[in-house]
Amino acid sequence: MVIAVIVVFALAPLAVAIGSSVTETGYLTFPPQGFTLKWFAAAADDPKFLEALWTSLELAATTTVLSVAAGVLASYAIVRRPGVVTGALEQVLLSPILLPAVVLGLGILFALSLSGWLGTFPGGLLAHVIIASPFVTRSVLAGLRRLDPALEEASRSLGAGALRTFGRIVLPSLRGAIVGGAVFAFVISFDEAVVTLFLTGSGFTTLPITIFTYVQYSNNPTIAAVSTVIVLVSAPLVGLVTRGGTQDER
Repeated sequence: MVIAVIVVFALAPLAVAIGSSVTETGYLTFPPQGFTLKWFAAAADDPKFLEALWTSLELAATTTVLSVAAGVLASYAIVRRPGVVTGALEQVLLSPILLPAVVLGLGILFALSLSGWLGTFPGGLLAHVIIASPFVTRSVLAGLRRLDPALEEASRSLGAGALRTFGRIVLPSLRGAIVGGAVFAFVISFDEAVVTLFLTGSGFTTLPITIFTYVQYSNNPTIAAVSTVIVLVSAPLVGLVTRGGTQDER
């Protein structure tokens, strides 16, 4: 019963957003009155949303690549070379998960202000890698700690070098953990709003920030249509994480 209540409360906001996106009224309402797709067309014709969408997609994709590269290499060093230094490295890499988003955003804001990257794509990319990479690191760490080191030792005893063992043994064994971490990194970067709110400028605005700004001045269902598209894109990614985790357990 408790689980059913939690599921209902988790899905209710999504149902409201999807229902409001097809209403024929010129304002947000639920249950929807009538059925129309004109708000999706309005969102597709709005250059603000399109530009912000491409910025968010580019930012999320680049963040995912960099986060996976950093997370995999750091996790391998932490697990296979345990010590004081790597233990401290693990705490530093995972610390953004524990820090309040507002505190983290203010810290990155001050750092980017000094570097001149505030309000730019590289500055936003750096911030998103800091936010997303801990989730990749945590996922890969869990996978590596389940991986038997004897597999690597056997590979090297048969003549494979360190790089070949890493590419032929370690990475395939961590496929599920890496895919899961990558999907988390993409979704977190794509949806990130709190920290990004401190970093946006005239030349750098993401879709969540555009949505946040839009709802302050408008109440039409266009914003519900944009939210519905995000839900429809995110749902398959959640399934990909679940599938990757199942394959990794096998």
